[in-house]
Amino acid sequence: MIRIIRPDYAPALGDLRVMGLGDIIVVQPGATDRRDWPRYQDAIGQAVARGAEVQRQTNGGA
Repeated sequence: MIRIIRPDYAPALGDLRVMGLGDIIVVQPGATDRRDWPRYQDAIGQAVARGAEVQRQTNGGA
């Protein structure tokens, strides 16, 4: 499963926390400026501990 975190939208925290091996979390530019970013960092950390992969996009979309 792929979940995308954008500056204007993010999946439910619980959806991220249950992600694991084979799942991908995409962090788009500006997502780290969200007011709730610390909560998303925590959820991402739990997903990574379960085997999920995190990809950070650049302004070029790569």
